[in-house]
Amino acid sequence: MALQDTDISKVRTILLGITGLSCLVYAILAIAQNDPQPIWWFIPMTAGLLASVGIAIAFLLGDSSARQMAHDEMYDELNHRAQRHAYWIAVLMYPIFAVIIMATGLSWETTFAAMGTLTGASYLLLLTFYEWRMS
Repeated sequence: MALQDTDISKVRTILLGITGLSCLVYAILAIAQNDPQPIWWFIPMTAGLLASVGIAIAFLLGDSSARQMAHDEMYDELNHRAQRHAYWIAVLMYPIFAVIIMATGLSWETTFAAMGTLTGASYLLLLTFYEWRMS
């Protein structure tokens, strides 16, 4: 059974969205509990690894033309756009978290854990959002 380009794109979007949500949940829980490890630290990493395996399998199940159409110029443009916007979100997190630290006494360890996972979540969720807007 060969997957079509739209099927490959849907699998990629869903798996990247799930990975982004796991990073976002980790960051929210870290901030809410003021604990740099609110749940097992390897959950976002495992979600990313499983997503990469799932995406690779989806691409392997598609024929050559479907793989090329799933990774076309539009995907490259959306990917680049998500990277640009996620960069600025990551840069803006520094002053925002500085204010949060001063106002709430959030620990530095928790802040670094939250900012690290929010940086990944911003890129993954923006890419997912842009792809869903295009479909």
